[in-house]
Amino acid sequence: MTLYLYFARRFLGAFLRVFAVLTLLIFVIETLENIRSLSKHGVDFAQAAFLAAFSSPELVLQAMPIIVMLAGLTFCVGLARSNEFVVTRAVGVSALKAMTTPALSAFALGLAAMLFLNPLSAFFSIHHDDLRETYTNADRGAVSFSEDGFWLRQKDLDGHTVIHAESANSRGTSLRGATALKFDVEGQLVSRLYSRTAILREGEWVFTNGKFWHTDRNTPNPESTSETFEIRRFDTDITPEQILEGYPKPQSVPIWDKWSTIRAIGEAGFSTLPHRIHLNMELSRPLMLMAMMIIGAAFTLKNARMGNLGVSVFLALICGFSLYFLQNLAMTLGEAGEIPVFAAAWAPPLAAFLFAVGLFLRFEDG
Repeated sequence: MTLYLYFARRFLGAFLRVFAVLTLLIFVIETLENIRSLSKHGVDFAQAAFLAAFSSPELVLQAMPIIVMLAGLTFCVGLARSNEFVVTRAVGVSALKAMTTPALSAFALGLAAMLFLNPLSAFFSIHHDDLRETYTNADRGAVSFSEDGFWLRQKDLDGHTVIHAESANSRGTSLRGATALKFDVEGQLVSRLYSRTAILREGEWVFTNGKFWHTDRNTPNPESTSETFEIRRFDTDITPEQILEGYPKPQSVPIWDKWSTIRAIGEAGFSTLPHRIHLNMELSRPLMLMAMMIIGAAFTLKNARMGNLGVSVFLALICGFSLYFLQNLAMTLGEAGEIPVFAAAWAPPLAAFLFAVGLFLRFEDG
């Protein structure tokens, strides 16, 4: 066990070094990108760096497979150069047994990323969007979800209107169980409108077969002055695209809240496919990280000369990056509905793991 724990400690040390270097690199690149894209809004270096600090955790989480693969390469190259692995093989410990604890360490890192880094990334992602909106004075999505439906907010000439709906169609052009609350510039509720169906057309809302109440200060009993209507229209600048794109991004929802968010979005009538794929990809992350570590080990755990070792490292990088991009391609196809959720989220990690183990056994036996 002392030998196995030594290998695990060496791998975790290599992971920490690679993690620190790539995190710093991501932060610097994000800072430069913020300066380039937001300088026209008056964002200075300090603000750009502050924004980068909030967006970096999400990017680091996405890059975890590459970080683990590079950590595995660093760890195994160190063993090859010091001939420690040769000595281990000489005393009768097989390569498969020697790599058990580093592989399990990679699996544990995947669990830690799923349980701790994912919620942290979601928290920082939400605050990054708020901060970016503050710096650029941009208008964010008009949709806010809750357990009883979703809410829309639009500005009017004499105040603003808040619309609550129980659900919507998949195109975002029709609401069911819609309530429109009209507020004046002082924030006072002046009217309420309810309709079983509300249609969003170009530049206007059309409420049909509903009821209207006056709720201003001059109306002590709104029900006494209420009126029913067949059609009622009012202007809007909300588009169906804003409604469809306004629900929370999968990356901004912690894994603890995934199921409730998926249920709320589904009950509101919108597609839950991106969130279900993101949830399954988070659950498959430990398997993917373990596969990437084994790939890094398969090419480099040999008593090779430096020239051959360089070729082995290059081949390991090619395989690792190919599997990483294959996973991203599967995620894109899954979000587009071209392949099932299981195939999009679990097929790449399973294929990577079986490929890594097969490659490792081939080199071990050969």
